[in-house]
Order: sequence, then C-alpha cells, then structure tokens
Amino acid sequence: MPELYETEEFTRDQIPIRIFNHYFEGKDIFTPAHWHQNVEFNLTTGGRIQHMVDGELLEHQPGDVVIVNSGVLHSNHWIAPTDYFEGVTVQVSKAFIDQWLSSRLSFKVPDKAYERDELIAVLLKFGQLKSQLCDVDTSYGEAEKNEAMTQLIQLKLMETLFQLLSVLKAYCLVEKKLDHQRDIRSSETLKEIVNYIDAHYQETVSLASVAAAFHYTPAYLSRIFKSRMGMKFHDYLQYKRLHSCISVMRNHPDRQLAALALDNGFPNVKSFIETFKKHFDCTPSEWLKKE
Repeated sequence: MPELYETEEFTRDQIPIRIFNHYFEGKDIFTPAHWHQNVEFNLTTGGRIQHMVDGELLEHQPGDVVIVNSGVLHSNHWIAPTDYFEGVTVQVSKAFIDQWLSSRLSFKVPDKAYERDELIAVLLKFGQLKSQLCDVDTSYGEAEKNEAMTQLIQLKLMETLFQLLSVLKAYCLVEKKLDHQRDIRSSETLKEIVNYIDAHYQETVSLASVAAAFHYTPAYLSRIFKSRMGMKFHDYLQYKRLHSCISVMRNHPDRQLAALALDNGFPNVKSFIETFKKHFDCTPSEWLKKE
C-alpha cells in the first residue's frame, strides 16, 4: 500500500521519471488518497476507473488523461466490482520540470483533440519503453548486449521526456493564481487530517475524536471530508485499516486474525472479517488461499 505522502527521491536518478504500466481487475482498482511532489500523468488505455483529484470526481474511459499537479491530493477507485483497468502512469520530478519550465506553473489536460492526441502519444511511448526495459531485465542474453540495449532505451526515455516538456509548454500550461488562499488552506488542512489518520488508525480513532483534534464539529469534518475525498470518513478509515492488514497478511500469512485486527485498529476480529468480506467478497482465510 503506498504511503499517503511520497517523497521525490527519484529526482536524483539519471532520468527523473517513474513509469507504471497498469492492469487491475475488480476491487484491486484502488489507491488510497495520497500526494507527492512530482507531477503525475495518467492515461487510461482499457476498461475504466474513477479518479478523485483535489475533490473533483472523474470517471475515465480509454483515451482519457488526468494530470495530477504537485502536492494535489488524489486517489482512484473501481466504478463497479466487475470492472478492469489498463493504463499508463508517468511521474516526472517537479524539480526537473521547474528547471526547464517554471516553478510558478501547473498543468491541465489540453482542450483541443489534436493537442490531447500529442500528449497521449507521448504517454503511450513511455509505456512502450517501460515494457522494453522490463523485457531486457528478464532476458537471458549476453550481459554486454543487455547493457547496450538498456542504455539505448534510456536514451529514448530521455528523448521522450523532452518531448513531453515540449507538449506541456505548448498546450498544458496554467499560471498559478495567488488569490485562492481559502482553497489552499482547505487543501492543506485536509492533508493534515489524512496524515493524522495515517498516524493514528491503529488506535481508537473516530470522526468525533479527529474533529476534536482539529477543532471542528463532527458534522463539518464529515462534510468537507466527503466533498474533497469522495468517500465518507468512516469508509476511508476502514480502507486504511484494511489495507494495512493486507500488507501484513502478505508478509506473515500465519499471523492470527484476532491479533492482526486489534493491531490495526479494528475493535475485534468480527469487525475485521465483516469489513474484509464487504470489500473482497471472501473471508481473509479464503483470500490467503488465492494469493
């Protein structure tokens, strides 16, 4: 399970990007709310997915692109448990973009079809090069030949990265406005709340206790959480606890369920099993047999 805040360690890499070729089915189509310094570009190539980006709910089909700017809270989710999702995600170092463009900019998906097509073509190329790198990594050819292939693909990745910068500069730039301090404060406060949940989910946390910690009424916290996160406070807390349990189960399949439940904030094992069945349509024991 990814952390809620992701550092930008890869900015020191020779090529300051990360590329992911995705294929998920059903309820595996899920990433909890998080944010990071880098700028993220997501292309749906098959199936469908629901994104929540800075409080805006977006349903994406093949050919749709979403750009997540630096520091923006975002998550994704299945639309129906029978769905599948294929896509490409490219994360680019914010420091690298600032160096070549400007730190005062954010980015939007182009309005015109031919402009979007150029952006999509670049993202698809990243996905293809990522697949080629994976093929080299798993091949059994001569070491020198594999190294030469890897270097060639890395050069093509760097070329494609500058193609992306050209597309961004031509079609996607948005000057950051400084007159939305209320929205900025609201976003920062929500990040603090999510961080608080991340730090305390193993304890007896409730809507009322978190609201009190931030000097809000429970009704107000419930309302802003639902509007900006796209899910209820309790649902998010259960997701956090549940996926923490899953991480432990993968590494320690023999762990007793009662201890696992209590260590991750569930009041008892019954609550854990009921939550698990609600989201995965099977018990933890049945799920472990499938892994």
